[in-house]
Amino acid sequence: MYLITNRNLCHEKRYMNVIKESILSGIENIIIREKDLDNDSLVKLYTKIKETLEKIKQKDKSKRYNVNLIINSNLDVFEKTNADGIHLTLSLFKKLVNNKFKFNKDKILGLSLHSIKEIFYVEEIIKKYDIKIDYIILSHIYETKCKEGLQPKGIDLLKEARKITNLKIVALGGILPENIHKIEKYCDDFAVMSTIMKSKDVFTTINSYLREYKYSK
Repeated sequence: MYLITNRNLCHEKRYMNVIKESILSGIENIIIREKDLDNDSLVKLYTKIKETLEKIKQKDKSKRYNVNLIINSNLDVFEKTNADGIHLTLSLFKKLVNNKFKFNKDKILGLSLHSIKEIFYVEEIIKKYDIKIDYIILSHIYETKCKEGLQPKGIDLLKEARKITNLKIVALGGILPENIHKIEKYCDDFAVMSTIMKSKDVFTTINSYLREYKYSK
């Protein structure tokens, strides 16, 4: 399960509690997506999240908190922090490929895609340049306020993607515990932003997702 962060969806004082509670509740990947922050502020935020994760690990050594911290789109911050991975838009990925950027295969690389045509393009790039892509996020599947007014792609995008790629497919957009069973056959994981960031009880929210996902599996 992926958490995509957004400080604008919760009170400033609540933000780090949401992160902490998400880690304690079983989130495996956190994509730090704070586009409005400058590089220094984003580095500080990453450091704060990393320190929170380390404190949790030290406090409870009986559990394994294997949480990947992934920087969204900011290559400079990714390199400065030595984060676990980077998540890119397709346009930024294309630019890096064209500039012959050397992707580190020891780091997680994820992409945001929105169509079958884009998946075909990425598959060609993988074959041509031997680039390791760890997952693709396909969105948005259902209606969501984050993409208000935009037509959702629907489950068909996941269905068709499953037929043409072996890449790890992560579904995003309007994913709720009550519709998990509709997508689980066509994706390997799912991502959530607003439902968690706005939650007053993160443990219950995440548990309801994981319970339904495991049940539907």
